[in-house]
Amino acid sequence: MKLSQLLAIQCSILTLMTAFEPFAHARSERISSTPIAKAESTEKSSTISNKANKTQENSISTTTKTGASTLATREAPIDITRGFSEIAEPSLPSVVNVATTQIIDPKIKGERPSMPSGTPFDELFREFFDNQQSNAPRKVQSLGSGFIIRVTKEFAFIVTNNHVIADAKKITVFLHDKTELEAAVHAADERTDIAVLKVKLSDLPEYKRNIVALDWGNADETHVGDWVVAIGNPFGLGSSVTAGIVSSKGRDLVTPGRGRVGDYVDDFLQHSAQINMGNSGGCLINMKRQVIGVNTAIFSPTGGNVGIGFAVPSGVAKKTVDQLIDFGRTKRGWLGLRIQHLTDDMAEALGLKVQGAIVGGVTTDGPAKNATIQEGDIIIEYDGKAINDQNRLTRLVGETEIGKAVPIKVWRKGKEIILKVTVGEYEEAVKSGRMEEADASKVQNATTTDILGVSLAPITETMRKKWNLSPQAKGVIILKVEPASAGEDAELIPGEVIVEVNQKEVGKPEDVVNLIKEAKKNGRKNVMLLVTRKGEPRYPSLRIEEDQKRESKPDDSQSRKTPAKARIIIEHPANSAKSAPGA
Repeated sequence: MKLSQLLAIQCSILTLMTAFEPFAHARSERISSTPIAKAESTEKSSTISNKANKTQENSISTTTKTGASTLATREAPIDITRGFSEIAEPSLPSVVNVATTQIIDPKIKGERPSMPSGTPFDELFREFFDNQQSNAPRKVQSLGSGFIIRVTKEFAFIVTNNHVIADAKKITVFLHDKTELEAAVHAADERTDIAVLKVKLSDLPEYKRNIVALDWGNADETHVGDWVVAIGNPFGLGSSVTAGIVSSKGRDLVTPGRGRVGDYVDDFLQHSAQINMGNSGGCLINMKRQVIGVNTAIFSPTGGNVGIGFAVPSGVAKKTVDQLIDFGRTKRGWLGLRIQHLTDDMAEALGLKVQGAIVGGVTTDGPAKNATIQEGDIIIEYDGKAINDQNRLTRLVGETEIGKAVPIKVWRKGKEIILKVTVGEYEEAVKSGRMEEADASKVQNATTTDILGVSLAPITETMRKKWNLSPQAKGVIILKVEPASAGEDAELIPGEVIVEVNQKEVGKPEDVVNLIKEAKKNGRKNVMLLVTRKGEPRYPSLRIEEDQKRESKPDDSQSRKTPAKARIIIEHPANSAKSAPGA
């Protein structure tokens, strides 16, 4: 064999040995592990395992400075293919069932439900209710839900709805493990329908006092379509878990004959997690184990769940609960105004390109009066924030620090004016009786209307007697509203008085006609009226476009109709809301 061939073979062997050297080195490390090395490796693994366990424990609960435990939020999203157990199981012990007992006075008898005459149901109802008649007071029990939100060394504080515990003579709370505790109302707020209960930890055996509270989340960061879990006490069945998604945000609820649900809340969360009678006061939880809402109402034609539930968003609920716990009451800003939201049609009628809030009444001795705000002013900006569907004036004022001087931009008869107002305290105004002066005679109901199809007449003594008008009433009386007209769509009522058209006073029907013609000439599609009924004013916008016949423009006429108000069934009657929001 030639020398050159031998050299080539040797080079090939060296190349192969070099290539396999890392694998041989790695193998030698594994083979040459000594008992000491193994011990070090085991110790290192144990340390890592302990750290992992500690981290896992910390993810379940954390301890506050007061010694109270709160359920830690989950940063990583869960795998919903396995269900919602990772959310529900740690949260269930923090949700309670609330049972209340009320005493019904037999002297105050309600009406017996009516059924078709001659049917078996009519006989059954008559027999049942006749047997219930008694001169002795009787107890009535109702059920609701709640959740633990704060724990101190002495008390656990529980959030529920005000309508769950209103007028209750006795309140009993059942924990998830069926432990029964007597609860007391710490504080409540009718405007948000939120109440805070408290139970004494000393009433519990020592081994059960490690109560865990839920954490608040940010409902503003929640998106339509996000998964949510509802936990509550439907029909008294105990802690029940349902799941759904956020269906919508910013719902403003109205009940027939009752006004708005919680007159301070105008942005309820709508969701599809099944809630029923008894779920009121329960929590709505996101995928981080955070409370983003307090379940309050359902939309239902029957009283059962149809997949539409409503919750007070955490932004409102948290501030309310914190104040109720810390101060025993709420502390909200107040201007002393009665307001109505400015619709797009109203804005168009006045030539405005922005939204706002119309001032319908000013309290005699309130902050707004001192700042020279007048009836008919349109507030378009508050403290640098534009007034629109997202920034409702009532909420902005309520969240303002009491005593703060705030700039307000108003639109007054074609001009923008900047005013400065010092915010007062709503609760102090209620206590002093100034809220009663907020000129209840000047409360308005929001709606959109059209003047076409309406018969008008000047106010005479005969008209005053017929419609029971005050001697001071001025304007034009509505005598008749034609069926299937724009006036009927607008819900104008005979007996209402038109006082102004586009902020200009009217004294006879011709004034109304002339001002409408003037608006048409200026290219307006709407005019804004000030109308009163029994002294109560409102500002409807009236569509004045030509050719208003329904049959010629079916789509357009439908678009102008006021949306039907949802029939919201509240599980335990809440206190009536006022007919118009105040600030």
